[in-house]
Amino acid sequence: MPYVERNSSGKIIAARLTPSESALEWVDAGNPELAALTGKPIPADTRASLEYTDQGLIRVLEDLIDTLLAKDVIRFTDLPLPAQNRLLQRRSLRNSLNRNADLLDDDGGLL
Repeated sequence: MPYVERNSSGKIIAARLTPSESALEWVDAGNPELAALTGKPIPADTRASLEYTDQGLIRVLEDLIDTLLAKDVIRFTDLPLPAQNRLLQRRSLRNSLNRNADLLDDDGGLL
Protein backbone atom coordinates (compact mmCIF):
# COMPACT_ATOMS: atom_id res chain seq x y z
CA MET A 1 0.00 0.00 0.00
CA PRO A 2 -0.84 2.52 -1.02
CA TYR A 3 -1.94 3.48 -4.48
CA VAL A 4 -4.06 6.58 -4.16
CA GLU A 5 -6.90 8.23 -6.00
CA ARG A 6 -7.15 12.01 -5.99
CA ASN A 7 -10.06 14.33 -6.64
CA SER A 8 -9.98 17.24 -9.10
CA SER A 9 -8.31 19.50 -6.53
CA GLY A 10 -5.53 16.96 -5.91
CA LYS A 11 -6.72 15.75 -2.50
CA ILE A 12 -6.38 12.02 -1.75
CA ILE A 13 -9.87 10.53 -1.59
CA ALA A 14 -9.11 6.78 -1.64
CA ALA A 15 -6.24 4.33 -1.12
CA ARG A 16 -5.82 0.80 -2.41
CA LEU A 17 -3.37 -2.06 -1.99
CA THR A 18 -3.21 -2.62 -5.74
CA PRO A 19 -3.32 -0.15 -8.61
CA SER A 20 -6.58 0.49 -10.43
CA GLU A 21 -7.68 2.77 -13.27
CA SER A 22 -8.46 5.53 -10.79
CA ALA A 23 -5.55 4.83 -8.42
CA LEU A 24 -2.23 4.56 -10.23
CA GLU A 25 -0.18 6.89 -8.04
CA TRP A 26 2.00 5.24 -5.39
CA VAL A 27 2.71 7.21 -2.21
CA ASP A 28 4.82 6.28 0.79
CA ALA A 29 2.88 4.73 3.65
CA GLY A 30 4.02 7.56 5.91
CA ASN A 31 2.66 10.27 3.60
CA PRO A 32 0.88 12.91 5.74
CA GLU A 33 -1.94 13.24 3.20
CA LEU A 34 -2.60 9.52 3.49
CA ALA A 35 -2.59 9.69 7.27
CA ALA A 36 -5.12 12.53 7.06
CA LEU A 37 -7.38 10.35 4.90
CA THR A 38 -7.39 7.41 7.30
CA GLY A 39 -7.19 9.35 10.53
CA LYS A 40 -4.23 7.14 11.51
CA PRO A 41 -0.75 6.76 10.13
CA ILE A 42 -0.42 3.61 8.05
CA PRO A 43 2.53 1.41 9.09
CA ALA A 44 5.46 1.33 6.68
CA ASP A 45 6.37 -2.34 6.62
CA THR A 46 4.28 -4.96 4.87
CA ARG A 47 3.46 -7.11 7.91
CA ALA A 48 2.26 -4.13 9.90
CA SER A 49 0.24 -2.94 6.89
CA LEU A 50 -1.47 -6.32 6.65
CA GLU A 51 -2.24 -6.30 10.36
CA TYR A 52 -3.60 -2.76 10.03
CA THR A 53 -6.00 -3.76 7.24
CA ASP A 54 -6.89 -7.06 8.96
CA GLN A 55 -8.62 -5.17 11.76
CA GLY A 56 -11.16 -3.70 9.36
CA LEU A 57 -11.52 -6.90 7.39
CA ILE A 58 -12.34 -8.89 10.52
CA ARG A 59 -15.36 -6.69 11.17
CA VAL A 60 -16.47 -7.02 7.54
CA LEU A 61 -16.26 -10.82 7.77
CA GLU A 62 -18.21 -10.88 11.03
CA ASP A 63 -20.95 -8.78 9.43
CA LEU A 64 -20.95 -11.03 6.36
CA ILE A 65 -21.30 -14.16 8.49
CA ASP A 66 -24.13 -12.56 10.47
CA THR A 67 -25.91 -11.68 7.22
CA LEU A 68 -25.51 -15.20 5.81
CA LEU A 69 -26.83 -16.65 9.07
CA ALA A 70 -29.79 -14.24 9.15
CA LYS A 71 -30.74 -15.15 5.58
CA ASP A 72 -30.40 -18.88 6.33
CA VAL A 73 -27.71 -19.27 3.68
CA ILE A 74 -25.55 -21.05 6.25
CA ARG A 75 -26.09 -22.41 9.73
CA PHE A 76 -23.84 -21.50 12.62
CA THR A 77 -23.08 -25.19 13.06
CA ASP A 78 -21.81 -25.34 9.45
CA LEU A 79 -18.79 -23.36 10.60
CA PRO A 80 -15.79 -25.20 12.04
CA LEU A 81 -15.84 -25.39 15.83
CA PRO A 82 -12.83 -23.05 16.26
CA ALA A 83 -14.59 -20.46 14.08
CA GLN A 84 -17.79 -20.82 16.12
CA ASN A 85 -15.84 -20.33 19.36
CA ARG A 86 -13.99 -17.29 18.03
CA LEU A 87 -17.19 -15.67 16.78
CA LEU A 88 -18.95 -16.30 20.09
CA GLN A 89 -15.99 -14.85 21.96
CA ARG A 90 -15.98 -11.70 19.80
CA ARG A 91 -19.76 -11.29 20.16
CA SER A 92 -19.42 -11.53 23.91
CA LEU A 93 -16.64 -8.95 23.96
CA ARG A 94 -18.58 -6.61 21.68
CA ASN A 95 -21.71 -6.94 23.86
CA SER A 96 -19.64 -6.09 26.94
CA LEU A 97 -18.19 -3.08 25.18
CA ASN A 98 -21.66 -1.92 24.13
CA ARG A 99 -23.00 -2.33 27.67
CA ASN A 100 -20.11 -0.27 29.00
CA ALA A 101 -20.73 2.40 26.35
CA ASP A 102 -24.36 2.63 27.50
CA LEU A 103 -23.08 3.77 30.89
CA LEU A 104 -21.80 6.97 29.29
CA ASP A 105 -24.06 9.92 28.57
CA ASP A 106 -23.97 11.95 25.34
CA ASP A 107 -21.16 14.14 26.68
CA GLY A 108 -18.93 11.13 27.29
CA GLY A 109 -19.20 11.35 31.08
CA LEU A 110 -20.52 8.77 33.48
CA LEU A 111 -24.21 8.98 34.34
